[in-house]
Amino acid sequence: MNSDAPLGIVYGMPADQYHAIDALSNSALSMLNRSPRHYWANYLNPDRPERSATAAMAAGTLAHSLVLEPGTVSNLYAVRPEGMDGRTKEGKQWAADNAGRIIVTAEQMATAEAQRAAVLAVPDLAELLASGSPEVSTFWIDHETGTHCKMRADWVHPLADGRVILLDLKTTQDASPEQFGRSVWTYGYHRQDAWYTRGFALAGGPEVAAFVFAAVTGSYPFIAVPYTLDDQARWQGQEECDELLATYAECRNSNNWPAYGDGVQMLSLPGWAQRDMETEVSYV
Repeated sequence: MNSDAPLGIVYGMPADQYHAIDALSNSALSMLNRSPRHYWANYLNPDRPERSATAAMAAGTLAHSLVLEPGTVSNLYAVRPEGMDGRTKEGKQWAADNAGRIIVTAEQMATAEAQRAAVLAVPDLAELLASGSPEVSTFWIDHETGTHCKMRADWVHPLADGRVILLDLKTTQDASPEQFGRSVWTYGYHRQDAWYTRGFALAGGPEVAAFVFAAVTGSYPFIAVPYTLDDQARWQGQEECDELLATYAECRNSNNWPAYGDGVQMLSLPGWAQRDMETEVSYV
């Protein structure tokens, strides 16, 4: 980690500048949770391939822009006219005029606009987004391991008592409590809650009163639901962050980034596949 990484809370930092800063992020922590080798391969390997955004990531980025920073959309994106042929003189001129912008289809833009409308139709979410700051970069040092850490909150909403609410927009296929609850576990959102809440405090920010997930579906009927995690989920998130920070520090100090442990390992069948050794099988 870079000892020159900034510390504190920074408003208005460009995304590319934030991503270029060498510090441990929530995304990196999730990769480390897969295995230290996954972290090394994606963040430290000098021969790693360049990562490109998936279709789902691109759609999520467009939705984020429209919901959180709608004023930036026209500068960042261009909607390709229906039926335009990029090989024609007109098509080539349009491409030249929109060089540097992310090209999206009219359908993709319409989807993102519907997601924005769904989010703002929820009174609690509309109130949070009515005041605050988008894309707030935060940097701190973990005192136990000396690790430089960072996070970038989607939205910081100030409260009258001086505290803040952090909001994170999540695009999802199913915003129901059951299915989004599964997403929390699958994608480590409970760790994100812990990482962002502790980071804001350790960077010298005001107390975080709540961390709200704004889950919004990516297809009709475009449903948005605000969620917060219960105490057990938030406690587990904190525990997992501590464990992963310790793992990171150990791997960094030893320069050993194992996949799933060292040496030959013994495997057992999954519990559901095991037979009872006391049960005799007879054939008639």
